[in-house]
Amino acid sequence: VIEATNSSDGVVNLLFAHGGGSTRAMFRPHARILSSKGYRCILFDMPGHGTLVRTTLTLDECSKTVKEILEKESCVPSRTIYIGASFGAYVGFHILSQLKDKFSGAILLDCGQNVGPDFSLKARIGLYFMRKFAEKMTNKAIMETMLGMGEKSKANYHLVECCYASGMFFEQGARQCDCLHAVAPAKIIPDLDFPIQFFNGAEDHRDSEDKWLSLCKDQERSVLKTYEEGDHFFCHDDRFVADMLERMDEFIKKVT
Repeated sequence: VIEATNSSDGVVNLLFAHGGGSTRAMFRPHARILSSKGYRCILFDMPGHGTLVRTTLTLDECSKTVKEILEKESCVPSRTIYIGASFGAYVGFHILSQLKDKFSGAILLDCGQNVGPDFSLKARIGLYFMRKFAEKMTNKAIMETMLGMGEKSKANYHLVECCYASGMFFEQGARQCDCLHAVAPAKIIPDLDFPIQFFNGAEDHRDSEDKWLSLCKDQERSVLKTYEEGDHFFCHDDRFVADMLERMDEFIKKVT
């Protein structure tokens, strides 16, 4: 937990869910900046990752983990925001559907591609190869592949020390694929009463970002921002970080 600077009794809690293979360290630099704006930031490891690497990764286990954290930290629903990126965003749809009364809003990054039950042929192929890599390659080999992807990206904002240096966790990679494919955002989003802020990189896969936004019940406050030249690692690209955090700050103030 990164406590808010100049905190008050009405402090807003931000719960950060990292991407697949990463850890709670992924959002640490972002959380430090947001804590300086008065937010209390809670970073946690997803099941199958980091300190929970031996915990079986399932959608329900993810929801259970989040529920326990919210109770432990005494988070007030009207002042609690869920923030998830990539795997943390896709699984976040399920978590939010199970714990919809625990949050006043959500911020979801890197989840513009539909990889659920009704996914496209392109997404089907991508998820197929992702599963094969996870099943056939060692964690070390996958780590090397991820490092190669990072080197090709223009992302340079604490990417290595946050997403790589703290360790990568793909021992349950096949389960990650199971979780991704089981979530159907189009069925979940319309049942969420609170607004959602979406962020994506224009160079990332995103066949459904406009659809996700159109399905939000709170159309007035829900919003989508796509960064031109941004890829899947855009939230660690210093060309976009400051603007992204400013937009998050504005959104959170509107919904809490």
